[in-house]
Amino acid sequence: MHSRVPAPAGIRPEHQSRTHESATRGLTAADVEAIAARVVELLRDESRLGHHVDTTAVAAMLGVSDDWVREHAAELGAIRIGDGPKGALRFELRRVRAALDRRRLGRRRESTPRRPGPERTVRGLELLPLPDDG
Repeated sequence: MHSRVPAPAGIRPEHQSRTHESATRGLTAADVEAIAARVVELLRDESRLGHHVDTTAVAAMLGVSDDWVREHAAELGAIRIGDGPKGALRFELRRVRAALDRRRLGRRRESTPRRPGPERTVRGLELLPLPDDG
């Protein structure tokens, strides 16, 4: 069963079926799969170019309210479009995912590196005794 493919711009509907037939003649299932894989690849590349979505899209993706997204906008890496504190917010999905990963429960926290310098020790302090367990 074949589905109708929209005709490219400039091709009249009466010529569409002939154009579709000539365009698909000789294509194997492997050709169609290769084309589909390339389309998916191009769409993924496009999303890496910094595709921005609005508050509603992020809320739908996360299953939360628009208000929650606005309350956590800074943490989610929002960009304010427009002037003033009420300008529209836009989000890069890559940054939203990274922010969510940082909130993941059970994730090992990376220790913050110490500033370089001499070890700091306290001398001359008497420690309090611990109570006996027994």
